[in-house]
Amino acid sequence: MQTNLTDQSQAVQTEQQQALRTEYDQQKERRAALTNLTLRVTESQTPTPTQEENDLARLGLLHPDEKGQGAAPEMPTVSAQQEYLASGEGRMEPVERARDTARPQAPAAPPAHRPQPEQRPADRNVPRPPDSDKR
Repeated sequence: MQTNLTDQSQAVQTEQQQALRTEYDQQKERRAALTNLTLRVTESQTPTPTQEENDLARLGLLHPDEKGQGAAPEMPTVSAQQEYLASGEGRMEPVERARDTARPQAPAAPPAHRPQPEQRPADRNVPRPPDSDKR
C-alpha cells in the first residue's frame, strides 16, 4: 500500500515537472522571438545624429531628413509584449510607422508679445543707513 502511494506521488511529481519544463521551454522560445524582433527593429533604426550633424543642421547646411532611412518599424507596445510572453498567443511582428510621424513636429511660433517680469528698483538706489559700512 505504501509503495503504491509512493509510486503515485512520484508519477504526479513527474507530470508536474514535465508541465513546468514545457512551460519553461515555451517561455524561452517567446523570449528568443522578442529578442530577435528587438534586434531587427534596432538594426533598421536611424542612428542618433552626432553633435557635428546637429550643428550643421542648425546652420542649415545639412537637412535633418538627409540622413533618414524613411519609416523604420517599431517594437509593439510593452503591454502587447508582456501579454505575448504570458500567453504565447499570436506572433510578435514589428509595427510599421507612418512616414509623417517619423519627422519631429516644428515648434509652435512664440507669442507675439511676452509679458515682462515686474521691474523692481535696484538695491543700490535705496539709501543706506549711516552705520551700514561698519559691520
